[in-house]
Amino acid sequence: MRALHKGVKMMRKCLMALRRKHALNGLAGAFVSCLALGVAAAQDENPIEVSGELSVVTGVVDGETKADANAELNVTATHILNNGVELGASGSVRADADRPSQYYAAGRYSSLLSGGDRGVGPEGGDVFLEGAYLFARGGFGSIHLGKDAGAASRLAVTSPNIFRAVGVNDWKTDLTGLNDVHTINDFSGQSTKITYMPPPGFLGGLIGQLQLGVSYAPELDNCGDRRCAPEDGFGAPSDVSLLGANQRWQDVLEAALYYQNGFKVRDDRLTVGLSASYVTADKDESGQPVEPVVPVFGDYKGYAFGLNLAYGNVTFGGSMKSTNAGFDENRDEDYLAFDAGVTLEAGEWNFMLGYGNADAERDATLLVGPATPDAAFGRLDRETQTAQAGVSYVFDHGVTLGAAAQFVDSQRDEAIGGSENAAAVMFESSIKF
Repeated sequence: MRALHKGVKMMRKCLMALRRKHALNGLAGAFVSCLALGVAAAQDENPIEVSGELSVVTGVVDGETKADANAELNVTATHILNNGVELGASGSVRADADRPSQYYAAGRYSSLLSGGDRGVGPEGGDVFLEGAYLFARGGFGSIHLGKDAGAASRLAVTSPNIFRAVGVNDWKTDLTGLNDVHTINDFSGQSTKITYMPPPGFLGGLIGQLQLGVSYAPELDNCGDRRCAPEDGFGAPSDVSLLGANQRWQDVLEAALYYQNGFKVRDDRLTVGLSASYVTADKDESGQPVEPVVPVFGDYKGYAFGLNLAYGNVTFGGSMKSTNAGFDENRDEDYLAFDAGVTLEAGEWNFMLGYGNADAERDATLLVGPATPDAAFGRLDRETQTAQAGVSYVFDHGVTLGAAAQFVDSQRDEAIGGSENAAAVMFESSIKF
């Protein structure tokens, strides 16, 4: 009973921190308090769970040697009440040099970095607190409150991949610096939000396993000090930038579902997994310094679908995402991306083939510089194609070694750098615990 009272007291402190005006600053203290709760409750029946992963990629890109590393550490502390409800706190620290400080509205290179933040940490640094949230789980489902991925990202399905960092889409490592394919419908990033997921198994699992989820984030960070500029965007200062320092998107709503079912086909089982999501966010009307004759920015909206089919040792699947990237509503599909792939498991050996394509009809590279007609009215576009083949071997204790060959072709206007392509041979070593 004493542990329960202590847990309630810690939960109250965490919620008070999250209610403050500058909730992001309060999250670190809230997270520490909640971990203290976890330590107090973590006796024999309530251990603290620690997990993580590390990947290191080295390779040769058009004759040039490159390397990248990614690491993640997760800590979760829980306490189960007498009524069976599980209360907990979780946090994660990530080291990732390729992750921008704010999430991309569409493609990582072609769109504004106007989405939610990646976490808490020095801007431009490689190590940051990615997540810090409270959660409750029980017969009602689950509720998450704090800095965490939204429902659309958590329930996403993309093309199968045997690697942790390199891939044709939504990669952690891109040694070519050209892969603009992203099919996960994630605009809110790790911004402070609340997520609710009802219990899985609608109608008692009669039609298969169905998981629903909704998320709400009150507001995303602003574009001050040119932080919303694309990664390879226009860098010179300008008094006539179409993107203001106070520009932001707010009231981010996400709705997503994941469905899985299995069917007996001959001597094996066919497993079907599919996902769908829809994300909207309102534009802050006070943030744009220059309002051109034709509106440039508008409310954000995006939708995505994914499907995987697994039969025996073979998995095939793909996904797509369409979004207006936060531009005006006159053109809904400013960014359209899709991917497809197949993997084969043969004992400890795994093989894969994958392809991704992204078409950004209005490349945002010049939107943070001078207000040129080309930038405002969508005459600059970028199309990216990515192909990858690879093989990996799985050892004991979560260790995997693999090799992949990747080719990326980026077609874009001369005003934003011209067309480029790159071929890469990469080696990835990873461990998950």
